[in-house]
Amino acid sequence: MKKFILKYALVFLLCTWVFTGCGEAPGTPETQEEIVIQGNYKETLADSMDEAVIMSVDEEKNSIQFYNLTIGRTYTLSYDGTTGMKNKFGDEMVAGQFASGDMVRVTFIKDEKRAKSLQLLDDVSVSRIDSGYEINKAAYTMSFGGDQYALHKNAVVLFKGKQIQMEEINPVDGLKIIARDHEVYAITVETGHGYVRLTGHESFVGGFIEIGQTVIREVTDEMLIVVPEGEYSLYISNNGVAGSKDISVVSDEETLVDVSELQTEKIKKTGKIIFTITPATAKLYVDGNETDYSGEVELDYGIHQISVKEEGYSTLTQYIKVREPMSNLNIALEESDGSEEEEDEDDNKTEEKKPAVSSNSTNTAGASDYRVYIDAPVGAELYLNGSYVGVVPANFPKQAGTYIISLRRDGYQTRSYTLQIDSSNKDISYSFSELEMQ
Repeated sequence: MKKFILKYALVFLLCTWVFTGCGEAPGTPETQEEIVIQGNYKETLADSMDEAVIMSVDEEKNSIQFYNLTIGRTYTLSYDGTTGMKNKFGDEMVAGQFASGDMVRVTFIKDEKRAKSLQLLDDVSVSRIDSGYEINKAAYTMSFGGDQYALHKNAVVLFKGKQIQMEEINPVDGLKIIARDHEVYAITVETGHGYVRLTGHESFVGGFIEIGQTVIREVTDEMLIVVPEGEYSLYISNNGVAGSKDISVVSDEETLVDVSELQTEKIKKTGKIIFTITPATAKLYVDGNETDYSGEVELDYGIHQISVKEEGYSTLTQYIKVREPMSNLNIALEESDGSEEEEDEDDNKTEEKKPAVSSNSTNTAGASDYRVYIDAPVGAELYLNGSYVGVVPANFPKQAGTYIISLRRDGYQTRSYTLQIDSSNKDISYSFSELEMQ
């Protein structure tokens, strides 16, 4: 009898389960996979979220490349008409309105590599600066706008949608900087730099060249000058001979400028300058030579370098352009805080120029004999602050400071790097990646 009752009880329970819809119990696969059902349409919800930097947007392929700051890696997601895109105020956007270097909160379906939503972060600052910034890679800090910022441990530097090295930022580049709480997350080079090479400039060697109001250099035998992209008036002078011409500089490209026709423009003019210098006991040096400024100082038309020095004051060094028969120049030195090293009187004299390179040289005792070695890319021409050094591997004397080196090779893309050289008593070596073919 008990077996009979148990048998029919089981049948009753089985039937009850069937008629009440046994397949809709909580915890079914559909609930676990987070499926939203709207009519006959099913859409998978986002399962991942990230704060990332946009590297590039490809509107043809409907894809966006991101940089994950947490792990320092890139990934690509597709997008479609269901992807929600908004600015930091919540207003609708389209993919083409996002720019390289923008920082967003992105949600996505990991397995499908498909973005569900993008929104610009509202708690980051965006700064655009053309000059006056400084990057200290040793301390991993950046200064601009009168403030100092820390660099995020995985801070990304972008140029034309691609990641570049921090050293490839040139002081003349225009930057977009993304920061939060005085920490820089992303730097985008928005206006880059190109290169100017001279030909037919033999008679100008030892003089000066000015490109716009941005670049002034002494003219040497072989030069490769880093210049911000843009339109400029190039002015070159030496020994009373001067001339100018308009040039165009394109980012990452080389502009060859022939100045041979300017050699015939022998102006041989001079201008007189009345210097008013405070303190009056300061010494004036013009093109490296001590100059009496108690009366009018007569100089050839063109560019000259002046230095004003006095004990207890910060030395002032700058370039001036003489192009008028008579002019006045007022200079007031600032009192020194005592941090500057005292200079020997011999430093005021024009030093004999020494070769910038000594291939396969050996180091000798003394801090002044330590050198900076550039070991790669082998075969590239090396330029230091615009002047030719030699063919890599090459080296030059080590002195503390910030320097711009350029690496050039026919048929390859020229590259520049900003080096911050310390004052340690030892040699230092750098190896850079191979140049890319044009």
